[in-house]
Amino acid sequence: MKVKLLYIFTILFISAFPFANTFFKVFRGVSVSFFHLFERTASFTVTLPPLFQKYIHFHLTDFWIVGLLSAALLMKEVKVKELFFNRHSRYLTLFILAAFVSIFFSLFSTYLTQYAALINLTIASITFHLIYLLLSKRSEWIATALWLFIGVAALECLIGTGQFIFQKSLGLSFLSEPQVSPSMNNIAVYPLTETNRHFFDKLPWIQPNLSVVLRSHGTFDHPNIFGGYLVIALFISYYLFTQTTSRMKKGCLFALIPFLILTLALTFSRGPFFAWVLGSLLFFSVGIFKKEKGVGQLAGLIGGAALITIFLLFQQFIARGGFVNYTSLPSASDGDRIFYYKLASTLFAHHPFLGIGYNGFALFPYGSLDPSFAGANPMGALAHNIYLQVASETGLVGLSLMALFIFSLIIPPFKQRFSSLSLTLMTILFSLLLMGCVDHFLWTYNSGRTMLFIFCALLAAHVKVRECPSLSHSK
Repeated sequence: MKVKLLYIFTILFISAFPFANTFFKVFRGVSVSFFHLFERTASFTVTLPPLFQKYIHFHLTDFWIVGLLSAALLMKEVKVKELFFNRHSRYLTLFILAAFVSIFFSLFSTYLTQYAALINLTIASITFHLIYLLLSKRSEWIATALWLFIGVAALECLIGTGQFIFQKSLGLSFLSEPQVSPSMNNIAVYPLTETNRHFFDKLPWIQPNLSVVLRSHGTFDHPNIFGGYLVIALFISYYLFTQTTSRMKKGCLFALIPFLILTLALTFSRGPFFAWVLGSLLFFSVGIFKKEKGVGQLAGLIGGAALITIFLLFQQFIARGGFVNYTSLPSASDGDRIFYYKLASTLFAHHPFLGIGYNGFALFPYGSLDPSFAGANPMGALAHNIYLQVASETGLVGLSLMALFIFSLIIPPFKQRFSSLSLTLMTILFSLLLMGCVDHFLWTYNSGRTMLFIFCALLAAHVKVRECPSLSHSK
């Protein structure tokens, strides 16, 4: 019974992690002491930019995964060696070591908060190690986890849609919903123009002086992260729609898929949107080639839902820009991205082996590279590309280990005949890797890293079971 509870709480973690996105600033006095020590010992004048997390912090998911790890070790469901040094996880383990070395030999070696940030990454990586090993042994739990994931995604759609309609948080802080409103600083919004305000004019609770529109966040820190989550949910719903034989379940999915598409649109996140389109093309291309049942019906449903969504939100897309037209808002955003890409590339060129030190992008004194770079990143923004982020902070060593980890996941499925589930999980990974080209949340935000590691683990576990079916068993 204890072992069964371990698996129950594991699949609850996989499905309900968006509701555990709350973080706690701990050891605040210690964090302040660490900063003062760094000020005294640093070789440059230290200022902490606004976007840099200066306090030691841990998320509720961190405590959850450490609890699962402790239980799994006590019950002997996993062993330390197989946990950290299997054919996939050894690259993550070596990456953590390389990141530690990069900090130790960096300008931030005396800033102990950087090592605490590395602990956050280490705990997040344990998500992969643990889920991979546990679900390799009990693969029958994967289907349950996916259905629960879809159930939580439906609730996330209700939250995200409600935020857009009411233009504020719904007060669900107990579900880790962030407090957001259009009037807040540094919040994701787009302009409310005369042509796109007709919908909001009909809502009596919307203030008449509203000038910007709040994008849907769900229970995530940013609409882009919420968009990435919804892309995953859509691909899972594709798989479940084509596999289930229950009329009731198929009917629920028939209603949910358009809702997921609508909510994805309400994030107005370009990276997730285009990753969804390209991922869907991959899914349906392979699905048609494999003659998967239900693919045609599913394609018709998605096409119809997409057309209705475009019809309903066309003026909002025009105001947002970057989808069907190009305005100053996406132009400025893309300009910033290109600038940070160049900045990260310059850091990598100057520190090619170990980089500038893990978590150092926001803190780095850019004037030390070139006087013209002084004050180049006053807010402490990140590279908006996970590969450039890793390359600039941990150098060629870290980037190579990251690449080896990804290749260790994507090569084994090609040695097998693709199953419907492996196609779905590969599509999810493909879409996440695409999003990683234009954003950094999959590596720098706790919820983003959790998403990435969960679905890497599910892919690895499924492939391992197909290689060695005897590994999966029931007790």
